Amino acid sequence: MGTLASNRKGFITGTSQTNYASALNVATGTATDQATGNQTSIQYFKSSGRGGGTFRFIRTFIHFNTTNLTEASSISLQLTSAGANGNPAANSRVTAIKHSAGSSNGSAIGNADFNNIDRNTAYSSATEYASSGTITFTLNAAAAEQINNNNDFNVALLLTVDATQSEEDPLESDGDITNAIAFSSAINLVYTEPAASGYNHKVNTIAATSIGKVNTVATANIGKINTVD
Repeated sequence: MGTLASNRKGFITGTSQTNYASALNVATGTATDQATGNQTSIQYFKSSGRGGGTFRFIRTFIHFNTTNLTEASSISLQLTSAGANGNPAANSRVTAIKHSAGSSNGSAIGNADFNNIDRNTAYSSATEYASSGTITFTLNAAAAEQINNNNDFNVALLLTVDATQSEEDPLESDGDITNAIAFSSAINLVYTEPAASGYNHKVNTIAATSIGKVNTVATANIGKINTVD
């Protein structure tokens, strides 16, 4: 298995609106770039007070430098939960989707990046978010294609109701659906590496995995030794 750590990770708190539908599509927010510690970073907040109220989403934005990945398979995104309060648990489901924050190249995320998301490109299915432990998002073929063919992989984590632009407000009364991330822990891509090629037998009792070259020729370039496969 291979592991690749994130290059950039942060979140943006969307500007408060007076209703649920407007909160889904606000253009700006308050960015926390290169976040550390335990942070509320995937959220829907609702307070329907007099004269309007407060409706707000928080979205997480992650960047990976995938320059050296070309044949990764069975890819997942893993992070550490710092809390979740969905009730029922289905409310806390999170979907990974494409984003273009930070100029799509791992630059700092800014306030104006809040709605730089692509809801038409999902990178995972709706995933349960536990209150602790490792959260694993199984990434799909669209994610694998992006990872293996581009230098940058930009993935946003949104509550599923946000990612799908659900028309129905998930909260019947005031409250919040909050998922927290332990940003001081690693956020990784975990993947299967391609099988090694070349000569894969022992030479003079030494395992092939311990041999880099035979007579200055890299083992990956050797098919036979003395006519033996």
